[in-house]
Amino acid sequence: MKIISGYAANVELETPEDLTVRPTLGRTRKALFDHLGDFSGCRVLDLFAGSGALGLEAASRGAGFVALVENDPAHARLIGRNADKVRRTGCPARIEIFVRDARTAGDFLEPDAAGFDFVFADPPYADSAECCAKLLNDARFRDRIGTARIVWEIPDRPGAVGEFLSLGLSENGEFRKFGVTTFYLGARGK
Repeated sequence: MKIISGYAANVELETPEDLTVRPTLGRTRKALFDHLGDFSGCRVLDLFAGSGALGLEAASRGAGFVALVENDPAHARLIGRNADKVRRTGCPARIEIFVRDARTAGDFLEPDAAGFDFVFADPPYADSAECCAKLLNDARFRDRIGTARIVWEIPDRPGAVGEFLSLGLSENGEFRKFGVTTFYLGARGK
């Protein structure tokens, strides 16, 4: 798996050998990031980061700050190695890795007037809708992310979009398919 564009274009990223992480496919990432537009100077939060592919793609495309949150220490070390590869290309982004449970992000993210511009989330499929409801209903988390655009990867299983629709998400955003993957794209400030 490679970084698609920017400072670190074509840098090969490590991925976990186990099947607990499903990195977003390259063509899906390309279509998604091309749709999202310019990342210059943006502040990005990547929850349930896995290999770090989404957050590091944002860094490569000019994000100024990227926070990657991953609960599994082995995966966090892998993200660290991937982040080092991206840094060695001259990518100027400040990249921080938090070895924490992303579901509790409202508890450990520092309050910052700048908030975030984008929040990526790709939790384990079995818990995805529950994690989404918990985080988006957590006032502390909403305060920490400010007016960020939410980019939530929807599980690839029958009925998954319906679970997210039942959370009322369609009122504040849209569901879009990029390649074979569906994402919830929350509107800024929602």
